[in-house]
Amino acid sequence: MMSGLQVDLGPLLPELIFSAGLLLLLIVNLVVKRGRGKVMAIGGVILLAVVCVFAMGGDESVGEYLFGSVVQDGVTVFFRIFFCAATALSLGLMVFSFPNDGEPFLLMLSSMLGMFLLAGSNDLVTLFVALELVSIPSYVLAGYKRNDVRSGEASLKYVMFGAMSSGLMLYGFSFLYGMTGSTSLVNMAGHLGKIGANDPMLLIALVLVLAGIGYKIAMVPMHFWCPDVYEGSPTAVTAFFSVVPKAAGFAALYRLMGVFTSLNTSWGVNALTLFTVASAVTMTFGNLGALYQTSLKRLLAYSSIAHAGYILMGFAVLASNPSMDVAALATQAIMFYLAVYLFMNFGAFLIVDLIERHTGGDAISYFRGLGRTNAVPALLLAVFLFSLTGIPPLAGFTGKFLLFAALVKGKLWALAMIGIANTVVSLYYYIRVIRDMFLYEPMPDTAALLPNPGIKFKGLLATLSLLAIAPTLILGLWWGPLAEWIGLKTW
Repeated sequence: MMSGLQVDLGPLLPELIFSAGLLLLLIVNLVVKRGRGKVMAIGGVILLAVVCVFAMGGDESVGEYLFGSVVQDGVTVFFRIFFCAATALSLGLMVFSFPNDGEPFLLMLSSMLGMFLLAGSNDLVTLFVALELVSIPSYVLAGYKRNDVRSGEASLKYVMFGAMSSGLMLYGFSFLYGMTGSTSLVNMAGHLGKIGANDPMLLIALVLVLAGIGYKIAMVPMHFWCPDVYEGSPTAVTAFFSVVPKAAGFAALYRLMGVFTSLNTSWGVNALTLFTVASAVTMTFGNLGALYQTSLKRLLAYSSIAHAGYILMGFAVLASNPSMDVAALATQAIMFYLAVYLFMNFGAFLIVDLIERHTGGDAISYFRGLGRTNAVPALLLAVFLFSLTGIPPLAGFTGKFLLFAALVKGKLWALAMIGIANTVVSLYYYIRVIRDMFLYEPMPDTAALLPNPGIKFKGLLATLSLLAIAPTLILGLWWGPLAEWIGLKTW
């Protein structure tokens, strides 16, 4: 309580519990001498489970709090649960690469605090601080293997491009503040809506803000860091980058949609034009770039760019000022796609990390003939790649079906056709990997590095595989409960 003011910190309980737990883990990391990585992973997963329980019980009708800088609604609750689940899976995968180092786990958990704030950001200052809280630990994580030149290069590129994008975004924020005199997103959208904003300066400001957020979600043309950082970072860290900070970027973009949709047509451009072009270019460039990759990590990096384009299709629907029903369907489709993308993309990186730890490389040639020497990881990777393509009856198909349904309801026919064409293109490079695994003979020097008769799935590896493959299979056939739950939470 402050003098003369009543400050209710109840809605902030998940963040407070998480902060206290993180401090406790920092102390434990100093005390424990052996197996720090395993201890931090177990402690981190327990902490995330506790925070998730409190997040699920959160009151969605709280609205704005902390002087209007943060809002708690169904979207906040969804993203809190999503971040807990995604980070818990990533902590498990990190154990294979860092069994005795506690710092990577603490860095990953530290970025979670920024994600929690980002999910409920209702103010430009809160949003920017939250984004930097997410980004700074990520820069360190990318270069954690200090003796690996590629890891150092990845970290340096990540920092430099991140600083540039933050500068662009802040420049855009300064324009918005100058035009409205407020940092509150709600007040800003309301003010711009009343004056019928068609000022070219507003268009420039929104383009700069979109460029800054676009860096976080790997949107073209702010994607250039993505393939190099994914390739150079430890694979377990790459799996984390490919889903969690990207979802945080989409959470920030969702909070900014009120400001974007206040733009009337200026120089022939409005919010719908911005998001339609961004979505079409991003998915097309990502899919075309993946066609020529020989590294599976780089292929999945371009794939993640393409998937950012797919998710932006939902934002294009929201930018078209649709009816309430269509906006609800688009929001549901975006959140559902993020959920299924978590499992199928994490599963793909799980297998890439597994093979890389045995063979020492992530080139597609290392996966040649894998179906003959190690059928289980080959089958798992095939399922995850089919799901990323959108082949029924897997979860990726359901996610894309909901996105295309929102596009059709919103009458964005051209973008829907571009999305379908891109899905067909993506089939080629995913199938190429599956063909190499099952139809080609293994390379003798690579096959000799793999265990004979095959990699045994037990313990943590079996658990993580099950946690990834089960939702990928089940949500393709029985998506109703999750889709309905997301719809109830977010609209």
